[in-house]
Amino acid sequence: MSEFHPTPSADLLALLQDLRLSVPRVIQSPPTQPRRASVALIIRLKPAPELIFEGHEPEGYIGGGALIKESDFGLGYTLDDFFRLPWVNHPNTIPEILFIRRAPHHSPSSSSSWSSHIAFPGGRHEPDDQSAYFTALRETWEEIGVDLAEKEFLHVGRLDEREVTTSLGKRLLMILSPFVFLQTSPFSPTPELQAIEVSSIHWIPLSSLAPPFEADQWSHVEIDIGSRLSPRNRFVRWCLRNLIGKMQFGCVLLPDEPETVAEGFNPLDEFDDIPEGSGSWLNDGERHLRLWGLTLGMTLDLIAHYPSSTPAHLVLPPSKPSSPTKSEFDHDERDRQIDFIPDPKTPVTVQSSFEDQWEAARLALEESKKNGTTTANGHGNKNKRRRGVGPGMTAVFPRFSYPDVNFWIWVFGRRYRQVIQGWENSVRGPDRAADRRVNWSGQALATFYSAVRQALVVTIIMRALLSGVGIAGLTWLFVRGLSGGTGNEL
Repeated sequence: MSEFHPTPSADLLALLQDLRLSVPRVIQSPPTQPRRASVALIIRLKPAPELIFEGHEPEGYIGGGALIKESDFGLGYTLDDFFRLPWVNHPNTIPEILFIRRAPHHSPSSSSSWSSHIAFPGGRHEPDDQSAYFTALRETWEEIGVDLAEKEFLHVGRLDEREVTTSLGKRLLMILSPFVFLQTSPFSPTPELQAIEVSSIHWIPLSSLAPPFEADQWSHVEIDIGSRLSPRNRFVRWCLRNLIGKMQFGCVLLPDEPETVAEGFNPLDEFDDIPEGSGSWLNDGERHLRLWGLTLGMTLDLIAHYPSSTPAHLVLPPSKPSSPTKSEFDHDERDRQIDFIPDPKTPVTVQSSFEDQWEAARLALEESKKNGTTTANGHGNKNKRRRGVGPGMTAVFPRFSYPDVNFWIWVFGRRYRQVIQGWENSVRGPDRAADRRVNWSGQALATFYSAVRQALVVTIIMRALLSGVGIAGLTWLFVRGLSGGTGNEL
């Protein structure tokens, strides 16, 4: 039997098939924080460079090759018909996803929490917005001048909503709704960037975002925790920085090759004064984008729907060779026989972790143990993981630069580890309705930062006690030295 080699578009088709078969979770806003936001994940298929399209013939073209007529571009096609087009199924046609680089804010008086971050177009829900979906459309139009309601685009699904928090998970900022769109045209519309919001647009191949990542493609972003807990008091920030160190978030390094740049923006100026957490990075003289945090989490949520076997590691150890799962995905017979794309599933509403931090996950974990599907310590259900949740489920959580802080997080993180175990159990074995009603990402976030807060309290107390003991010891030695000197004089 000949080996099956799917085209990149076949991989994308299988991703969309699985995305639309998955039931997205919609988080109910708690009464204390109704604020919501939406983002748009925009996918396109970049045509093979050797293809020639009507109206876009290269200079000097004399009709020597097959010309793709405008009626076969795909505008206005259904998903099923679009994925039957020859140019879409060409082996050198590459699926890409759009990222924006937020505009830099160097002024101390301006809000710089998202300065130069790599993100998806989107923003906060306004009172006049009809729905979260409408918010994604409006914000994309306002930020980059692309109308997702036009015939060049199709709404193909949505990902699980996520909670955005601050103050180490103590305060909920908003609920974030990610919507996925597909460009059904070989040529992207010309964007018009709002320079005060967006500095550049980047199209990144989806295959480069699939774990496991090479060791040199994975790095970390350091965030001063003092600026998060006490942003205005410099002395308190200095004390916190020295007592508990910095947070280190994992990030993927991507080439900094913008397709469109906002008027007046010079990418080289980004490296003169790089803001904390910036998406711009200079490494060994090469410019990179740093994809991290919430945007990395949503990206991995999307990539997890690819028809691949789940890799054992998010990042490959330096001593191991490259894994073929980065660009050659494992297909089963169901993936080979896809000839249609189903309608999206109806979302299921789940509670915010600010209303239920642990109880729903605990009940789901007890049920999985009762049914023998637990995966703790490598035991229990050995079934293949369902698509939709990959190894990057915890990639958005930081480590700390001081090892003892990480140790105390582990000590207090028993409940967090149980949530992650329950999350793992939910994507193996039978598909249970009870699992779909659990806000796994929110409860993992809540229990993780609960452990972080306890760990930081213990660390600060121990640092204070040790400092007190040290000062007392030095004082005793100093006084003893003075007493000894006085006695010798007598």
